[in-house]
Amino acid sequence: MSDGAGGPPGAPGLPLVRGVHHLGILVRDARAAAARFARLGLEVAAWEEYGPGLLRIGFIPAGDVLLELIEPLGTEDFTARWVRQRGEGLQHIAFQVDDLGAVLARLRAQGVPLQDEAPRPGAANTLIAFLAAEVAEGFLVELTQPLGPWPWTTRP
Repeated sequence: MSDGAGGPPGAPGLPLVRGVHHLGILVRDARAAAARFARLGLEVAAWEEYGPGLLRIGFIPAGDVLLELIEPLGTEDFTARWVRQRGEGLQHIAFQVDDLGAVLARLRAQGVPLQDEAPRPGAANTLIAFLAAEVAEGFLVELTQPLGPWPWTTRP
């Protein structure tokens, strides 16, 4: 997602993304999945309930990337339907950006289909937006803009 020249962040010529921020992994039971990752030496650094009553998320640091264990807490929302229809596993790759609004505007101008037309609050003190499902095969692409320090003491 780069075309190589100079300019302000998000402007034509600079990379749209800084790198992979996290991998979103859907699971039926986040605590059980966390125990499986712990056997590999990967521990959950923080838990968060997102959208009260919507999702339980465990954040696992894996080098410079987070693994985000996502457990749907309801039965009829998008995430619960995804798990029911497709099973557990990778749901999305989140790329970190500096200015999510500017990146969305640039992608819209390039004709990239968007699921979210504007940034919205995400987990772990971020803004997020998803691209439309047809952008990638078999998983979703999320764009993530951290808003400041992590809401826990160390960066997971």
